[in-house]
Amino acid sequence: MGPYDRHVFVCTGGETCPTQGETENYVKILRAGVQNAGRSSDVRINKSGCFSQCGHGPMIVVYPDDVWYAGVRESDLDEILTSHIIGGNPVERLRYDPGKPGPNKIVGEKKGAEGRAPASDVGRAGPAWKRVCRSDEVPANGMKAFPVDGVDVLIVHTGEAFVAYQALCPHEAVALEQGVHDGSVLTCLEHMWQFDVRTGAPIGDAETGLTGYRLKEERGELYVALEG
Repeated sequence: MGPYDRHVFVCTGGETCPTQGETENYVKILRAGVQNAGRSSDVRINKSGCFSQCGHGPMIVVYPDDVWYAGVRESDLDEILTSHIIGGNPVERLRYDPGKPGPNKIVGEKKGAEGRAPASDVGRAGPAWKRVCRSDEVPANGMKAFPVDGVDVLIVHTGEAFVAYQALCPHEAVALEQGVHDGSVLTCLEHMWQFDVRTGAPIGDAETGLTGYRLKEERGELYVALEG
């Protein structure tokens, strides 16, 4: 057995995880929780590079249990910490199982031919946050589209958190707010294309995932970063 009962890795350096959530802050929250629980000697929280599962994030992996979590929101961290990291019981609703081994990216790489980040990414400033709406404008367990700087953005209330995606189905540009979701799967009713609510990943017959936008909530207002 290794020196730790559990070793937790949070993707903070991948292509998409840091754009889908404040993953650096996830590390701080989990470390503080472990310390408050008096488990710093046998539980370690580490930052990690890319897991090669881009587009499914933010992602957390817990060893030696080999439990992978996808689409983790900041509001999920306390449950993961209390139930699994401290209590030993994985949070099943957040478990990630791509159904195949190896890399499973649903977005393209941003690296150039020599494996380096393009020059335009070097020294890039932080995201420009754009106000979308008040959080109470999105129905509980519902979704609604809003125009943001000429881009239509779909805000989805999953029942536990807010997520933001492109407003039109990638199949035939049907408004997704006319569809339905059950907290796990978002369904476009035009041709029944389905997507993972937490990650935007395609499910079933859907051939393309949804473009997601980084989102934050402050003082009852929702903001998205269309770039960065």
